[in-house]
Amino acid sequence: MSQLSEERVIRSKVSPGFQVAVPAELRKRFEVGVGDEVVWILEGDEVRADFRKRASLQRIVSLGASGNKAANSVESKKRIQRGET
Repeated sequence: MSQLSEERVIRSKVSPGFQVAVPAELRKRFEVGVGDEVVWILEGDEVRADFRKRASLQRIVSLGASGNKAANSVESKKRIQRGET
């Protein structure tokens, strides 16, 4: 593990069902909500977590209202799933 200061380390325990709760500090900071995904990214011997927002109707409508006549709904959905707006 890379050298992290203790104040930057946030720990969770794995439950018997192999579930992990997202700590409140991270939920608030990254606005994680019900239905969002946690994407686990392998980088050598380390793992990084990335939060992906669930597509909401408001976010989908805002993409269509951007004035882009060549908007592609499939590509828009993929951007939303990746957390891009």
